[in-house]
Amino acid sequence: MLQVVQKLTYLPPRFFGSGTPLWCRTVRFALVLAFIFPSMQMPLVAAAAHSEAAEAQAKEKPPSWHRETELGRMALLKGEFDQALEHFQSALSLSQPLPSSDSRKAISLSNLSLIYKHKGDLSQAESYSRQALKAMNAAGMKDASMFSVELNNLAGVLSEEGKYAESIELYDSSLLILAKAKGEVSLEVAAVADNLASLHKKLKQYEDAARLEEKAVQIYQSKLGSEHRELAVALGNLADSYLNLGRLSEARAASERSLSVMRKNFGDKHPAVASAMDNLAGIYIKEGKLVEAEALELRALDTFKESLGENHPDVAICLDNLSDLYTLQKRYKQAIRRAEDALSVAEHSLGKEHALSLSIKTRLNSLKEREQK
Repeated sequence: MLQVVQKLTYLPPRFFGSGTPLWCRTVRFALVLAFIFPSMQMPLVAAAAHSEAAEAQAKEKPPSWHRETELGRMALLKGEFDQALEHFQSALSLSQPLPSSDSRKAISLSNLSLIYKHKGDLSQAESYSRQALKAMNAAGMKDASMFSVELNNLAGVLSEEGKYAESIELYDSSLLILAKAKGEVSLEVAAVADNLASLHKKLKQYEDAARLEEKAVQIYQSKLGSEHRELAVALGNLADSYLNLGRLSEARAASERSLSVMRKNFGDKHPAVASAMDNLAGIYIKEGKLVEAEALELRALDTFKESLGENHPDVAICLDNLSDLYTLQKRYKQAIRRAEDALSVAEHSLGKEHALSLSIKTRLNSLKEREQK
């Protein structure tokens, strides 16, 4: 029986770009959707790394679809996308003689879509995902969970391409199939609902986003309990939607709870906890609680430095957030000093032409002009 499994992996805080306060962001985690077939025990995307011995063993076997898929999967886990691409392409070639009812061709096509998405080639990612869906349809899997997961994957690619209308349609279709296959209150439904909510946020449709995120929170609470890290992520997402809707007390309550659950799962010295503190600080700023916001931002900055190092992009973002806060308080000398530190870290870690570096530099120049007047 097909399953969808989830994996949480910390990602850097979202950067909105010039003109948008950087503290208005949500804690985001990567959601990895994997297919597990008991007959093959071959996940589409691995949920855990394998040892070097397992990799060596796979390399010693003669060429086969399973071997090439396994090697590609292990390369993907290491971030070796070119090698993963080579293995997945080989697996696709090996699947070509198989009958249309065999799912291995669809799996290979979906793997290639994932690789091209990682490599930033969204056109190829879209093409392979559509081919995967066509192969699943030919295999009579249109109402199966595997088909719904691939709909979700394609929707994510289309969202990044700016094809929002079709992306929403695919997310909705994925939810309908998953609700029928897994039940309305299932972790799979919660995962796709949160993905769709993220798209609604991109379109500034915050009411729709909040509705979906409230559903996700209820499901995670019901299925995983009140102290699970996935619940913390969902609460952070919901707090962000409430913030954009001006529902500040609800945003603060959800954000504070998210931070509490994050701490129980990760301790005090984890970047996810730092992001949760930073998000809560943004809500405090909206409420006019600038002293409380500063204390949280400083703690977040220390945590980012301790967990990620002094020259990580998240450190630059947090420093820039502090600069924004000091600007609101008319503490311009401190604001400039923090912005200069932020620019130095951003340029060191990302380069001078990166969007974050350019945005910080623009604000720094504006601050210096203001101080001179």
